[in-house]
Amino acid sequence: MGGLKLSKHNGVLCAGCTISLLGVRLNTYVYLVDGLAIDTGPSKFRNAYSVFFNSHRPERAILTHFHEDHSGNAPWLVKHGIEVYIHPSAIALCRVNAKIPFYRRIFWGRRSSFSPKPVGNEINGRSRTFQVIAAPGHSLDHIAVYDPGEGAIFTGDLFVTPKTKNIMKYENIYSIKDSLEKILKYDFRTVYCAHAGMVNNGSEMIKKKAEYLDNLIGEVIELRGKGLGIAQINKKIFPKTTPLTLISGKEWSSKHIIRSIITDKKNRE
Repeated sequence: MGGLKLSKHNGVLCAGCTISLLGVRLNTYVYLVDGLAIDTGPSKFRNAYSVFFNSHRPERAILTHFHEDHSGNAPWLVKHGIEVYIHPSAIALCRVNAKIPFYRRIFWGRRSSFSPKPVGNEINGRSRTFQVIAAPGHSLDHIAVYDPGEGAIFTGDLFVTPKTKNIMKYENIYSIKDSLEKILKYDFRTVYCAHAGMVNNGSEMIKKKAEYLDNLIGEVIELRGKGLGIAQINKKIFPKTTPLTLISGKEWSSKHIIRSIITDKKNRE
């Protein structure tokens, strides 16, 4: 469908798009289940997603967080009479045109202003109720959407990969680990990730990521205790610089992982 890859799993319709630039390949997915759209995709694929939403018109949409690859088509949905919900802390951010770095405009396109509604602890589909779980770390407003009847959880950018090698400069590793451990208390089998797609062994993979971060935190703190600085620790643990770090002007970097583990630890004490 116009650049979108469609698939279906246990009643969940997945609409994915792929962007490749200078050696970096990024997938992003929008999910539609029981009349509820989870995320809206980047505006760079506006034409394709508008056809998708016209063909499978949702009752309402919920955003896992405000970033433009998730909210890019929310203005189109609101304009066409579909209510969009988001964590209350992000409403003010959505009511103005997003100011985003140039490389992200190239990847995802712009995100114009729109007026979402605040989501509470639950949101209704056509026939069942989904639980909304606060899951900050990647962003302060980040949520996960849990479908208890199907044993599925929609995790936005919380999972992405079991072994994180880059984060954005304002992410908090401890909050991410706490959010992973929080959702592990729920009974689910399948993870629907906004970038990795459908993950069958979802609970196991979420656990692997939480354990990876726990071990990484321990390693960084040990090296810090030996007197190594942030740059030295980063070079030891992550010796290779990824293309995304270069393209993003270091907005994405493994160094932010090290900094968060050291700096945010002090803020928790």
